[in-house]
Amino acid sequence: MAIRLEKKYILDISQQNVWEAILDPETLAEILPNCKSLDPIGDHKFDANIEIKIGPIKGQFKSKLSLFDLDPPNGYKFDVNGDGSKGQMRGAGEILLTTQDGRTEFIFIATGSVSGIIARVGQRLIEATGKRLMDQGFENFKKRIMSTQAA
Repeated sequence: MAIRLEKKYILDISQQNVWEAILDPETLAEILPNCKSLDPIGDHKFDANIEIKIGPIKGQFKSKLSLFDLDPPNGYKFDVNGDGSKGQMRGAGEILLTTQDGRTEFIFIATGSVSGIIARVGQRLIEATGKRLMDQGFENFKKRIMSTQAA
């Protein structure tokens, strides 16, 4: 079952500072909602333990996250895939950063698919959950980056 997510967010932070933040493993863990751990295993590669809850189904996914095609400070592409007892998840996408009127435009584009028990809860529920998690991840990111900018 495939889904596509795309959303634009605006930050009152410089593009360079946002760029640095989206490369930091601790900050990346904030962007990934319900990410229980994110451990570097190489250049821009990570092991992640992600918990996903869709409707009544909750699953832990041992995942791999890779960042590639880095274009400082304009963004990068990513790939994530994970396996768990409730199914599999796969995703790919990109983060694009631009400066508009002195503010940073943060564009998140992703496609993903889930299979197994977790896919059986239905397309609309999966899409709604994906959008909610994307917004939650961005809010976590925004709080974290704002607090580091204020410090």
